[in-house]
Amino acid sequence: MGICPVCNWTNCAVPDCTIPSSYWGKTFINTTLELESAIQQYQRAEAKLGGAVTTISKKVDTINQHIDKVLENAPTKLKVSVNVNDADRQKIQELFAKERQWMTAQMQMHIREVNSMFADERKKVRERYKEYDGCYLGHYAQWFFWFFFTIGFFVIAGCIGMMIAQCYNR
Repeated sequence: MGICPVCNWTNCAVPDCTIPSSYWGKTFINTTLELESAIQQYQRAEAKLGGAVTTISKKVDTINQHIDKVLENAPTKLKVSVNVNDADRQKIQELFAKERQWMTAQMQMHIREVNSMFADERKKVRERYKEYDGCYLGHYAQWFFWFFFTIGFFVIAGCIGMMIAQCYNR
């Protein structure tokens, strides 16, 4: 017997091509050992990764503590002084004065725009009230008028209808 061309097994008969049970036992044992080895490698890598994460988090905490200390001490340790000669100081004051004048002009222009908008709105409201010939009663008074007008209209229409119906019933 030679090596089977189908399954490459030395004791195989080609027509049946059945692999002996000893082959499956060896394969199962080898696969189990490889799987256990892979699990152990994974656990070791996981432990190393956990250690690295712990180390990094400790270093980040240390850096944050140093930053907090620097920020606490910064206002007392940081002192800045500027020396400006008179010509530069005069230029700075002139620039501030120009800026202040520009801002004042902008605010005054904005106030004028708002005042003109208010004046236009007052004119529109006055024109709207003139439509009522000077007797604007207000929103609620108008509703009051229309309510009783409609009631009166239907009462009168009902009376006329009853009078017509009485004439035809005779």
